[in-house]
Amino acid sequence: MIARRRAEPGARGVRCGFLTAALLSVIVGGSVGPGVRAQSPAVTSIWIEGEAPLRTTFNRHGWYSADGIRSDLFSPGVPGDRPGAWLAHYSTGGVTAEAEYAFAVPAPTRLTMWLRASAYQVRMWYRVDDGPQLPIDMESDQREVLNLIAPGIDIRFLAWIRVGELDLTAGPHQLTFGVEGHPSRGGGDEVHGGIDAVVLTNARWSPTGALRPPDGEAAPGAPDEWFPLVIPDDDTATGSVTDASALLHRPAGVRGPVRRDGDRLVYGDGSPARFWGVNAHPPATADLMETQARHLARNGINLVRLHPVQSVVGLLITDPESGRRRLDPELLGQLDRWFSILKSHGIYIAFSPFYPHAITPDDGYDPARYAELPDAPTWNLPPGSGGKSTSGVVNIVPELQDAEWAWLQELLLHQNPYTGLRYVNDPALATIEVHNEDSIFWHAPLNELESDGLPLHKAHVQREWMLWLRERYPDDAALHAAWGPAGSGRRPGDSISNPAMAIYGAWEMAADGPSRNPSERARMGDFIRFLAERQREYFSRRGERLRDVGYQGVTISTAWQAGGPAAHLANLWTDSALDMIDRHHYFGGGEGGHNIRAGDVFAGSHLDRPGGGILERGLEQVADRAFMLSEWNQNPPNQWKAEIAPLVAFYGFGLNDWDASTHFSADRAVRMGTGWPDERSYVTETPHYLGQFPVLARSVLRGDIATGAVVAARRIRTPDIFLGVDARTEWTPSGGWAGDPEGGAQVTPPEALAMGRVTLEIGPDVARSERADWDALWDRDAGVIRSSTGELEWNHTERVVEIDSPRTQGIVGFAGGARYETRDFEIEVTTDFVSLLITTLDDRPITESSHILVTAMARDRQTGARYSPDGTRLESVGGPPLLLEPVRARIRSKGGGPEHARPLDPLGVPVDLAVERDAEGWLVLDGRYRAYAYEIRRMMIDPAPPTSTPTLTPTEISPPEPTPAPESPTPPTPATGSPIPIGHILLPWVTSGR
Repeated sequence: MIARRRAEPGARGVRCGFLTAALLSVIVGGSVGPGVRAQSPAVTSIWIEGEAPLRTTFNRHGWYSADGIRSDLFSPGVPGDRPGAWLAHYSTGGVTAEAEYAFAVPAPTRLTMWLRASAYQVRMWYRVDDGPQLPIDMESDQREVLNLIAPGIDIRFLAWIRVGELDLTAGPHQLTFGVEGHPSRGGGDEVHGGIDAVVLTNARWSPTGALRPPDGEAAPGAPDEWFPLVIPDDDTATGSVTDASALLHRPAGVRGPVRRDGDRLVYGDGSPARFWGVNAHPPATADLMETQARHLARNGINLVRLHPVQSVVGLLITDPESGRRRLDPELLGQLDRWFSILKSHGIYIAFSPFYPHAITPDDGYDPARYAELPDAPTWNLPPGSGGKSTSGVVNIVPELQDAEWAWLQELLLHQNPYTGLRYVNDPALATIEVHNEDSIFWHAPLNELESDGLPLHKAHVQREWMLWLRERYPDDAALHAAWGPAGSGRRPGDSISNPAMAIYGAWEMAADGPSRNPSERARMGDFIRFLAERQREYFSRRGERLRDVGYQGVTISTAWQAGGPAAHLANLWTDSALDMIDRHHYFGGGEGGHNIRAGDVFAGSHLDRPGGGILERGLEQVADRAFMLSEWNQNPPNQWKAEIAPLVAFYGFGLNDWDASTHFSADRAVRMGTGWPDERSYVTETPHYLGQFPVLARSVLRGDIATGAVVAARRIRTPDIFLGVDARTEWTPSGGWAGDPEGGAQVTPPEALAMGRVTLEIGPDVARSERADWDALWDRDAGVIRSSTGELEWNHTERVVEIDSPRTQGIVGFAGGARYETRDFEIEVTTDFVSLLITTLDDRPITESSHILVTAMARDRQTGARYSPDGTRLESVGGPPLLLEPVRARIRSKGGGPEHARPLDPLGVPVDLAVERDAEGWLVLDGRYRAYAYEIRRMMIDPAPPTSTPTLTPTEISPPEPTPAPESPTPPTPATGSPIPIGHILLPWVTSGR
């Protein structure tokens, strides 16, 4: 049984002993009275409205204030409430413009200047007083980019730009801005720009929306008041207590190449390898690359997936002198520098080379077939690239596979001048996948091929199928006997000599057989097998080529699904040709699709069904392969998105022993974002993801949550996945569970993933499937599933997950109005929906820890955003700043010494403000602190040694010189007293079941 129970609201436990406030202040430093801050240095902040210059030649063009412009985003407007204004200029005749502003500084000081201005292909400069005219970098580090005419698109965007530092004397000053033609706008003839606001400040602050910087101490919020997310402008985050970079060993690769060992990943020295990562792209400059790498490492991110690599380095080009095809040296140099910087910070890299690979006539592909292919999508290629897309058909056409390899080999054999290593030999290159989201079994290409959308490629597939059938059947009689009579199993003209037999679209591959001709199960099953063998051969050949050129890392096929369930297991079988099964899954979102727009919202929660949604991809774990989730996100404007990152960490990595994940996506910033960043649906740099990573990365990389027992060992014989049905849900000869009659289905509910590990083995002669007694872990009447480890409990009736391991504990879900107990804490929650997590910062169990991190998340929304009463529609998008709902809760430690708690800013730096402790010893969390993370420090009377080796201290090494690998941490000790064994073992099996 799990070690704690929900208690009634208002119940009181035994109060722990505490030192006096005066003595505690001496122990931990700082004040202890609620709401008392230490005196801070004088703050100077100056706000200038762009639309009110002293003098200007801006023409205030009407196009910039026309109907449809989101003027409520301008200062001094309020998103969703009232409009603001800005100063705009537009000319197609090359006419430049200037605007002059006046301001005064009370005392000599250094101020940071921020500019909120038009942000797309704009060229601007500034001048202070009579000083020189200085250019403004308007492109490399834009912050909080907003489309002013969403959902449309043109050149009207708004962003904050950090212009730089100004050393100013006391007294009056003039500030002049100019706008000139950008070379990308008609060669400079089109001049456009706009100024909304200018900020000069020495506060540790960065802008968001039209929120003004502080000019003194900020007043505390109300307990239930939503508060704006304001990020300090401090890329180094000096003094951050949440900094998780010590979890990363530097440089990446110091322990040797990552490789597969059975169903796990290990480093070259044999120590366990796990990766908590993100998708990201290289920023524009080396300084920003350093900023990004520090930012990622600080949040415990030890893997970056570059997707696709081709979008950075482009296509092969022909060297005019040698005639050799190669990659563009300038583009390749950008990748080289970024790779080396990530590596130096302890961050491994995963290559997703293509999405899809684009070919040109220089690749030598048959001209007629080349002409038939669609144009390559431009968003996955550098500007100016062209060519044709190989998507879909590459899985069945060897010439296109060879074109992929020619490109990839050129990249891998390139020597990075910053590391001194070829990519193929660099142990920091953790994984390489064949290509992204591309399977022969997907709707594209199968539906297009079946409906003659690509006639020449269809003819190729049909001929290959005929040749495959010739190898399988000695003559037509054998073929007809296998498929059945004409019109009832086979079609007229079916023959091992017919190169034009009808094929199937993905839409026909229904779970119970061909949807158009149900009697053709055997025929469609053979077609599925033919495609699967060809695709598996392709993946295997790519793996062999990678090994042949010296790559020692992890190989992946592709993270994509079959279009029809009858081909699902065949597709998964093809993926198992390489080292790791990879999958993608998304949840939530709304009518805007990739963008956040007003309209319908998918308002569901993962908490409604244990193991469902994104976690359900775990049902595709193969018994002897590693497992990765390389794209996942619970997309805004879904209001419950704070739930998914903890569920992936605790149930995916912890209970189900996943090996790697890369959240999608950290592409748009090199720091925490503000608002709903870019108003896009796929963003890591927001509190619900990045804000929880310091807790979750620790849990994942330390192994805080124990691996579960195998509760469903699914096994199916290879022939049964080619019967033209979905062997997961339909009867097959080797299906069903041990103890059931021979044959059956392989049905496994996703709820099993909340109990323990679920595996799948496909082989020519595997044993019957076995499963645990699920009823021993699943109380269906109460709606509660306990994990086999005793550390996790999922109440799907009340929609709450409880976490209770020695080093990480907490509550995720609709917990308002109730009280909970973990082994070390009592937690009483007022806010309806929360993710409230507690973990140790010193690697000790919580009961022995003197340094504890509490992360408390609820909902978020932009200023002015409005939902319908039932949450199923977003009625107004609003705009930045992002508002965070405060978590109102009380927490109390069951043991340990005297405690002192402080709120943390978004970079993890403590605020000099004590969290209130009530008369009964409970820490009271609410909106007064305008924080979502808190630090608890306590004095341990008799501190015990840690139960596991502390996290490795970073090893500073200059690549490429190797050093001996440090000792790997001892695996975490399972909770004592667990009634069910844990690890890679099976629970006692039931002899029959549902």
